[in-house]
Amino acid sequence: MRKFTDYKKILIIERHNLHNDHLLQDFFDEIRYVDYLESANAIREHMIQIRESHSIAALLTPGENAIEIGGQIRSEFGIPGMQRNQAEAVRNKWIMKQMLHQRGIRTSEIAIALHEQDYIRFTDAHGFPIIVKPLSGYGSINTFKLSSKEELIHYLQNLRQEQQRDLLEEFINGTEFHCDSIVSKGKVVFSSVSQYLYNCLDIATEQKPPASITFPEGTEANFIHRIKQLNEQVIAALGINQSVTHAELFLTPEGEVVFGEIGARIGGSHVMPPCIKNTHGVDFFEAVTDLEVGIYEFTRQETSNKFTGMICFPSRAGVIQSISGMEDYEDISGIIEFNVSYQVGQRAGDVSDTMTRSGFAIVEGDSFQELRQTLLDMYDRFQIEVTVAETV
Repeated sequence: MRKFTDYKKILIIERHNLHNDHLLQDFFDEIRYVDYLESANAIREHMIQIRESHSIAALLTPGENAIEIGGQIRSEFGIPGMQRNQAEAVRNKWIMKQMLHQRGIRTSEIAIALHEQDYIRFTDAHGFPIIVKPLSGYGSINTFKLSSKEELIHYLQNLRQEQQRDLLEEFINGTEFHCDSIVSKGKVVFSSVSQYLYNCLDIATEQKPPASITFPEGTEANFIHRIKQLNEQVIAALGINQSVTHAELFLTPEGEVVFGEIGARIGGSHVMPPCIKNTHGVDFFEAVTDLEVGIYEFTRQETSNKFTGMICFPSRAGVIQSISGMEDYEDISGIIEFNVSYQVGQRAGDVSDTMTRSGFAIVEGDSFQELRQTLLDMYDRFQIEVTVAETV
């Protein structure tokens, strides 16, 4: 952000999400607060006030839960970038997959459930297991895999809220990958393929560690080309013209590539862009800002072209008594970045999504299997001890 010296930079953020505003003073000229980022009226009021004294050149919405409101505000205020209809296509899973079905792109069968009978009809047609998720969810929050009629009945009676609308999906059995792209003027100028060590659903429901490994150029695996090809077809079908994207896809045991979903955002928050930069020399953080402002030019730094992996460390709710640090991994070679968010005495909250953890490591290696073992060993060695206050 610092390089944009000719612009006034204003941050609009949820009040409860900003704990150290003094750290942002070097990046932003002004900080404004809202209670909830999805509140259109609150955002609109700030935009009206800003427009009284400034013309708005760009609106950046890097978080997944800000994409829809960003598209709405751009359309209302005439700001360039992803508009309301485009934002809906990459956030509303029903719209997204209907558009892809119409283009003949292989993705899961889906339905919207309004009544209990809708769930029964879907399982009668497609069998179990099924995936149940919010229409515009993120981070696998409130996503469930239901494997039997008994589990479905339990979900309907105990977990589903009255009048709740769910997206039902056919379960795709396969290994999960992500394809991260830069789209400039309607063309995919760069894409990178990475493999999750555990599928996102397993991370959300079985407490598996969030982890993935990015493949370098020249990796001899024909599925990489097919993943990139399907990713480009999806981006074209959804009309994504100027954005970074994060797509999730599956490779079935039969070798078929099946599309999962896509977001017009950076994937993996702060952990995946450094992996891509280390392996491919391409900076996704820079791309996000430059694309939105309209000055993006594709550049690539020289790299060692190694596999780069990330793994997020576990967290526990309570007051931290002890926690692993970099000194516990001095025997591990290839560590690019090591970050632990908490210190002894701090209070850690509950894990709320697939990426919220106590810290992470980014490591490079010469082969996929070797790096996979290194990452999992680091996870197993990580220790965190907390005390939980007793309730009276």
